[in-house]
Amino acid sequence: MNLLLYLLILHIVGTAGGLFLRKFRLPAGALVGALLAAMLINSVYTTDLLYPYELRLFIQILSGLVIGTRFTRSDIRSLRSMALPVFILMTVLLATNLLFAFIMEYSTELSFMTSFFACAPGGVSDLALVATDFGAVMEHVALLQLFRLVTVILVFPPMIRKMLGIGSQAKEKTLVLTRKEGTIPYHMLTFLCALSGGLAFHALSIPAGAILGAILAVAVLNLGSDRASYPLSLKVMVQIAAGTYIGSRITLSSFASMHILLVPALILVVELFFMAFVAAFILHKVCHLSWATALFSATPGGIQEMGLISDELGLETPKIVLMHTFRILAVLGVLPFMAGLFG
Repeated sequence: MNLLLYLLILHIVGTAGGLFLRKFRLPAGALVGALLAAMLINSVYTTDLLYPYELRLFIQILSGLVIGTRFTRSDIRSLRSMALPVFILMTVLLATNLLFAFIMEYSTELSFMTSFFACAPGGVSDLALVATDFGAVMEHVALLQLFRLVTVILVFPPMIRKMLGIGSQAKEKTLVLTRKEGTIPYHMLTFLCALSGGLAFHALSIPAGAILGAILAVAVLNLGSDRASYPLSLKVMVQIAAGTYIGSRITLSSFASMHILLVPALILVVELFFMAFVAAFILHKVCHLSWATALFSATPGGIQEMGLISDELGLETPKIVLMHTFRILAVLGVLPFMAGLFG
């Protein structure tokens, strides 16, 4: 099987799996579905062909484009009153990440880099794509990050709701967390900015430069014009592409070492509770955020998922979305440098 045919089959299967799970409205359904489908086809039809580096780079740039459009003028205005909470959250999360990475390294068979990215409170696809650049075992990072996401989405919202006695306040309107549809010229301009920024940072050998450069370039465009946008279907396409790539790296041999991940998974659960409650306690006491807002802000789930759940519960959704936006940006911006420093 030649490379082109392999990639065609892999992405067709990944797309089918992503769209199938997305229909069930599962958290990160497109990503998880594509990952599982690609993993299945890659395990059944073993091959020595490698996923092209250039294609992975392109996926990173598109991921940065989607994230960069979250940076709006209103975020900057809100940051005046949210600067201290954002700083506290970033400090606690990154310090906790580093602490538990050392614990995981010394308590398990995983390397420091693998432990570091597995413990990071970032996106499943973003971290798995970046981890490879630092020598981490991407399959282990992806599996542990998926475990983190599923645990957060399934456990934390109902636990917080019950613990704080929050009643469901479902609303007619749906919170829109993706950027506005925009027009084709602005789609093209946004894409060119992301491509230029991503390639420039990559050429400068900046850690995770492709995704960071794309984020920065699109954020600057959005702050200047407030018109950075992308087709609404692009976000799903990026999730499917990222899931397909990650799934292509996971084979039967990855599951043969699943016993290695049992202890790391338990450590990850402890980290999730420690990270969320310590950060929330400090935010509540120092910044006087409500307990519910502080907990949802400090819980490392997906921006979209946590935002929609908080909106359903009638919480301070704009603040929560802002905190999660800067959490992702800090993870992608600071973690690669921390990895280089401590690794």
